[in-house]
Amino acid sequence: MGALDRVLVQVLPYVPRYIAGETLEDALRAVGALNGSGVRATVDVLGEFVHDLGEAELAGQEYVRLVDAFAERGLDSQASVKLTQLGLKLDFDACLGTMRRLVEHAQALDTLMTIDMEDSSCTDATLDIFETLRRRSSHVGAVLQARLRRSMHDLRRLLPLEPNVRICKGIYLEPPEIAFDDRDDVRRNFLELVDLSLSGNGFVGIATHDEVAVRGSYALLERHDAQPSQYEFQMLLGVRDDLRRRIQLDGHPLRVYVPFGRQWYAYSMRRLKENPAIAGHVLRNLMRV
Repeated sequence: MGALDRVLVQVLPYVPRYIAGETLEDALRAVGALNGSGVRATVDVLGEFVHDLGEAELAGQEYVRLVDAFAERGLDSQASVKLTQLGLKLDFDACLGTMRRLVEHAQALDTLMTIDMEDSSCTDATLDIFETLRRRSSHVGAVLQARLRRSMHDLRRLLPLEPNVRICKGIYLEPPEIAFDDRDDVRRNFLELVDLSLSGNGFVGIATHDEVAVRGSYALLERHDAQPSQYEFQMLLGVRDDLRRRIQLDGHPLRVYVPFGRQWYAYSMRRLKENPAIAGHVLRNLMRV
């Protein structure tokens, strides 16, 4: 057993702390608890890279049930979806059609359907689908990763659409010719992306657990005289709850990303193997409990 495998064995028993559970009801309970503490939510049905369009159709149906449940229970939550879960790698047009139906359903219920960003092989197609849908509805969001060198160009491309965009650092390990690998470079690009987003007329989700990035974002919000209707901080379920409380106490709107589903184990294994640093992050957070 290698060193990474040993770390994974130690970490995985604790990963469910970062997942709401396996069922829709588990996710709804987690959202209700977050709302009760003054925190918004966005929910992700775990799954990606489906093998056939039948799986993609089932995933689409699960998202319909999800947003219906938000409306029925009066929950302050949105949904986040990965396009490979809707068949992006199998049939672009079929994926676009499913995503269009989801956005139309979200619009009917006055909520948002955010398209998560995946690895760099998906970036062009993901942004093409987002742009197509955003021209018809404001109820679709996008995600840009500060780790990718291209993201500033992509943000400038999207700004005329007045987008709802989540800025995150990104967890995917990419070749150095397309991605920053230095922490300070990633952080600098993150703050520059937030800065540019605040200069437009859209909405920015500032998704980070990095205290330096949070402080830098505070300064940008003050410089732009940003109002709560223009931004929110976003964090993962179970990660840096101490920082989350500080952001709340400082008066900033905050949303927590809530993943759920039966594929949590496979999802966690993939994420930890793609980026072993996550294992250390999980362990450090466990020490704070």
